[in-house]
Amino acid sequence: VLACQPVQNSGHTHGEDDHSHGEAESSLSFTRWTDRIELFVEFKPLVVGEVSRFAAHFTSMSNYKPITEGQVTVSLIVGDNGIRQTVERPSSPGIFNPGLRPTSSGEGRLIFDLQAPGISERIVLNDITVYPDANSDAIPPAVEAGDAIGFLKEQAWKVHFAIDQAKRRPIYEVIHTSGSFQPVKGAERVIAARSSGIVFYNDTNLQEGGIVRNGERLFMINTEGLLKANLEEKYQIAKAKMERSKADFERAEDLLAKQIIGQKEYEQRKMEYSIAEAEYRNLTKSYSRGGQQISASMHGIIKNIMVDDGQYVEEGTPLIKLTNNRRLILEAEVSQKHLTLLSRIQTANFKTPYQEKVQSLDDYNGRLLSYGKVLNAGKTFIPVRFELDNLGELIPGSFVELYLLSNTTQKALVIPKSAIMQDYDLQYVYVQLSGESFEKRTVELGTSDGQNIQVLSGLSEGEWVVTEGAYQIKMASMSSTIPAHGHTH
Repeated sequence: VLACQPVQNSGHTHGEDDHSHGEAESSLSFTRWTDRIELFVEFKPLVVGEVSRFAAHFTSMSNYKPITEGQVTVSLIVGDNGIRQTVERPSSPGIFNPGLRPTSSGEGRLIFDLQAPGISERIVLNDITVYPDANSDAIPPAVEAGDAIGFLKEQAWKVHFAIDQAKRRPIYEVIHTSGSFQPVKGAERVIAARSSGIVFYNDTNLQEGGIVRNGERLFMINTEGLLKANLEEKYQIAKAKMERSKADFERAEDLLAKQIIGQKEYEQRKMEYSIAEAEYRNLTKSYSRGGQQISASMHGIIKNIMVDDGQYVEEGTPLIKLTNNRRLILEAEVSQKHLTLLSRIQTANFKTPYQEKVQSLDDYNGRLLSYGKVLNAGKTFIPVRFELDNLGELIPGSFVELYLLSNTTQKALVIPKSAIMQDYDLQYVYVQLSGESFEKRTVELGTSDGQNIQVLSGLSEGEWVVTEGAYQIKMASMSSTIPAHGHTH
């Protein structure tokens, strides 16, 4: 039988300025995790006839922020009987304060049911003792915190904070090196002047890094007044030549029909007209009054502008380089000592100067293209090339830190690399002992793939380590003031 039990508010408060337990009062605490939430709950030992109020802290594991809305039901089951109470909202962000007055002693189970937007979770605490009276010798005494570092949930919720679990999983053998992004061949195009003249920008806002569309007008090459390269004069000459050869060809058609001229002469006039027409049409394509228009031949980004506004150029002079960086080449430079590992490279992780976290090539639809089997003259490093999508934030030509991933090491104990702290030669992590209690732990490290790192000693499988916010834990450990602890029961 599970009965709803109304419990009068006992005046429980929870705040940073009122976070204290009586010195002689014992308290129980439990921390449990699911894939979606963390529950850290504190309460005084359960005694028949006495109200125990729970400080149940619920944290979202997706962002390590408090659950700010929803309801929590706490149930106590001893034998065949049970009681429960539901609170409809948190008393403060992330903290729910249900209470129970046990009716029978013995070993039981505490069940916490959370119903929040998008979340439905149940956490069960087994082997919970309910004592017959407050004077029972079996009630555990208050336990000192020892060397544990206190860091309250309210503190963690206000900073960038995250934890992750030490797990056994494959990790790659890694070659740590450097490299750079390069455009895919064919994805860059140089547009050159098709006549000599003076270059004028079509838009004064034409800048490197800007986006242009296929067919967009970029420059005007003005040849007016130039003796050698007057495009207007060439255009008029080509037009007159085309019109004259057209008239000759049309007359030849009439003469051929009257058998006044032979087939050979007709074919000659036809060829002269075709040549003149082609020359005229070639000039007409980009010609406008006063000069020649130069347009973009592809949609892309301006990589280089190679001429100044008002500069004189010869025919064939490169004017602008466009790039289409939807796909990029990531080229690594690998020391010759790693030659035997190159055939086993499968993928890579990389870190750019302008991104905070190490990126996986797999997230960019990347693939291995090739690795060098012959060293070019004067080169001491072996090239390894990958191709990947550019999702918009990668810059061709930029240099990156690279982790080339080859064979996997099976069943290594692994944690995120971001958990590692260092003081001189000492490498350590902060282990979460319970919801608000942490311990500094020295670790011996092995292979790293840039995102995760192997732990050889100092951690056990299943322990939780701080991956974001470790510096705040460090500051808390250096403080001479014990954090104010605001659970009043």
